Amino acid sequence: MTILKIYQNFFLRNLIVNLLVIGIIFVCIYDEMNYAEKDSLVLLQKICLGYIPMYFGVAFSNMFIIHKFLFRKKYQIFWVVFILYWVCFYSLMTHYFFYVGLGKTKTLSIISLIFNGTCLYFLHVVIMKKVSQTNKDIINFKSELSFLKQQLNPHFLLNAMNNLYGEALTEPDKVPDRILNLSDMLRYQIEATKKDYVLIEEEIDFIKKYIDYYTFQNERLAITQDYEGSFDHIEIPPLFFLPLVENAVKFSAETTAPFITVHLKVKGNDLSFTLKNNFLVCGSRLSSTGIGIGNLKRRLEVHGLHHELSCKKDKNTFIVKLNIWDLPTAV
Repeated sequence: MTILKIYQNFFLRNLIVNLLVIGIIFVCIYDEMNYAEKDSLVLLQKICLGYIPMYFGVAFSNMFIIHKFLFRKKYQIFWVVFILYWVCFYSLMTHYFFYVGLGKTKTLSIISLIFNGTCLYFLHVVIMKKVSQTNKDIINFKSELSFLKQQLNPHFLLNAMNNLYGEALTEPDKVPDRILNLSDMLRYQIEATKKDYVLIEEEIDFIKKYIDYYTFQNERLAITQDYEGSFDHIEIPPLFFLPLVENAVKFSAETTAPFITVHLKVKGNDLSFTLKNNFLVCGSRLSSTGIGIGNLKRRLEVHGLHHELSCKKDKNTFIVKLNIWDLPTAV
């Protein structure tokens, strides 16, 4: 397990930090004690009795006051709750310290605790945002690289040129539209992967062009597309549905009567996406690597989207269902 994964794990991160802090306090106090007073177990017990309530006090303030009110810009409520909480905490700790025989809580100690605990929490938030942004950049870069490798390799371009040449001889009027379609797909892919989110209507338009292009390549491919709802201002990560559509096109192409069904519905900020395609139950020359689904799952996690994803086979039909809640809105 890497250091970053340990840091992202709430339990391990807090366990290591608290053991480290308790250890440092123990060493500092133990070193200054007289030989006759040195009792490691008693000293450790007193440190834990004093430190642990303080830690939980700071943790509660950070998670349930700062996170819930300050980060959501409820400033008036935040200051009232924040001040009231720490006044009550100070009063409680004064009685607690006296009861367990640790002396009296000093005001300066509580102020230092509030300041240091809050600053460390803000530092943690900044670090996690940087980690999240880095992960998003890596995922987008991999998606862009994967797409470019597929679309810009000589084999793809050779097929595209041959198809365009054949249609130029039989149906020359359609060739300009085919070239424009291909150009639009490549342009959108290059521009979209530079962003964290794109408008969902742009993503839908890209999927339509992608499906239309492969319908041109495979005239047997039957496509059913259904898009419902209002897509204004709703955003989604770029090239989000591409891995699923790629797999559907690839595996259905092996069958004698390939078909793909796409249904996308947006209601408020919630999205429901269903994709169905047929495939060869036996005799397929293709093997499913799971990379497409794995990539999608990883992107859902990286972007922190509340979702439900399921994949199942029903006879010779593969069905993918994806539900996403609380999608972001363009400003």
